[in-house]
Amino acid sequence: MIENIKKDDFGMEGSLYIEAFDSECNVVIDIEASLNYAEKCAEMISNLSPKALKIIEKALRIYCLTRVSEHRHLLDTLTFDVRTVKNMLECVYPQTVYIDAPEGYGNGVRLECECDWEEENEGLITITVKDNEVLYVGPSNDLSPFDELEYFHDDENNFVNKI
Repeated sequence: MIENIKKDDFGMEGSLYIEAFDSECNVVIDIEASLNYAEKCAEMISNLSPKALKIIEKALRIYCLTRVSEHRHLLDTLTFDVRTVKNMLECVYPQTVYIDAPEGYGNGVRLECECDWEEENEGLITITVKDNEVLYVGPSNDLSPFDELEYFHDDENNFVNKI
């Protein structure tokens, strides 16, 4: 599943195709994470449940609508009409899957994507998933899927909380 794996001083890197986004992206694997664990995480993000995909899609739509209403000039930069686009997953461009060392149980990843509506954070957004549960969709951050759930629930920039 993860291809072109290379080891370095910080862990491993490779590439992964994610069908839901119809995109190939980089994979960065923490030095303390095993390849076996990384493959399980890759399988999870590549085979998200319909429920998880629906949550991501809804959160992305709310996120985009919020940013556009705050910054009207963004309407000129969008390559789609946020009100009528059928699948918001087609409006983000996965760049990197981060696989942190596991803490406790489960499989978790942070998916960093580019999009047209996030001007800050170098145009990057983060989608964080643990065991097929979408924890976060919002501006780029470095929260681990294994951080306390309250960090995700209390984050005002987490558009999953606005569904």
